[in-house]
Amino acid sequence: MWQTKPVKPRSYRIVGPQQQVDERTTPHPRVERGELGDRLLNWRKTRAGQDPFRRIFGVGGGDPNNCLQLIMKKAPEGAVNPNPAPIPEPTEMARRIKEVARFFGADVVGISHLDQAYVYSHRAKANPAAGEKVGDPVHLPHRYAICLGFSSDYYRFLSNNSRISDAEYGLGNQRMIPTTFMLASYIREMGYPAQSHDYSKGVVNPIPLAVNAGLGELGRHGMLIHEEYGSRIHLSVVTTDLPLAVDEPVDIGVEEVCKYCMKCARTCPSKSIPFGGKEVVKGVEKYRINVDSCYKYRLAGRDKWTNCVICVSSCCYNKPTAWWHTLAVKSIKWTPIPLRVLVIKPLLWIDDLFWGKRPWRHMKWLGYDNAPEPAVCTTPGCQVKHTNLQHKPLHDPKQVAKASLNCARVSP
Repeated sequence: MWQTKPVKPRSYRIVGPQQQVDERTTPHPRVERGELGDRLLNWRKTRAGQDPFRRIFGVGGGDPNNCLQLIMKKAPEGAVNPNPAPIPEPTEMARRIKEVARFFGADVVGISHLDQAYVYSHRAKANPAAGEKVGDPVHLPHRYAICLGFSSDYYRFLSNNSRISDAEYGLGNQRMIPTTFMLASYIREMGYPAQSHDYSKGVVNPIPLAVNAGLGELGRHGMLIHEEYGSRIHLSVVTTDLPLAVDEPVDIGVEEVCKYCMKCARTCPSKSIPFGGKEVVKGVEKYRINVDSCYKYRLAGRDKWTNCVICVSSCCYNKPTAWWHTLAVKSIKWTPIPLRVLVIKPLLWIDDLFWGKRPWRHMKWLGYDNAPEPAVCTTPGCQVKHTNLQHKPLHDPKQVAKASLNCARVSP
């Protein structure tokens, strides 16, 4: 019998042995231990504000009982129904479970095998209700990962960085929690073990699992890029032993587009995204992101914003749902790989022409106004016109910017 060769992702490549990541080495736990500096530690402990969105989304020191994330963090996983329901064959079961996930609120769904390389080795968060302590080894023997994607509003993300984009980002994190919880509960009531992994709690890295599940490809900025929603998509996972047919990785042209675009690197204010080629990171060939400098840039918010989403809104795949965006992406997909550059370069020129090299939109919403304050450069000899804080000089991919660009800065 003929057997098809498994499809491998094109946007990253396994070139050596992989090791599980200890969750305690990820950014949030490291900040809370003071490993990224006292300023960031103090910021994380004293960032309470009066903004109600910030407080209910778990980042502003509000009442924990007003925050869905903090409430669900303490919720235990339910029991598995001892009387399993009859289920169809894996392909039909996968179709049904995707429909259930969309019914519960997911925008996109994909299924992959649960690669243990993407399960954390040890926990970074304690959960007394479930008897889990910091540093406990993680044991997750499930076979499958159901990956869920939740899109954010295109225009509110364009208001970055602001309280408006913060609210949209926070809403995306909260939206995934009930959907993921309900899907895991649904599967347990079918008689099969399942565990939810979302913004409130979880022990898996959703990005590589989502790539393997066909939700998109890994971009230069280290995030998933979806064909329709770009990077403005929040990911959660339900792991289970329910027999399911798995999806295959997709090719939407990210490998070639990221090679020539580099808009996320040019617009990154903390210079955390590389201009160069890929590197081998823990056995994986991919673009190396400077996670520390990315996280530290939150200090630049000065209580006007919390989460930087500039690379997300700058990504050329990040566009409103429209026929012309679908046509552009499909034209790249349908072009043979060696010839894609002939399509990509004109599309990137059009993208800069119509959407700008630093996409941004002035927005007023619910009393918020992201209009930046005028700033004047005080560096002697600087010729750059700083009209506002959003028009920061773009980074030169060759690191040979003009002298005036190098000295340019904006006041806080």
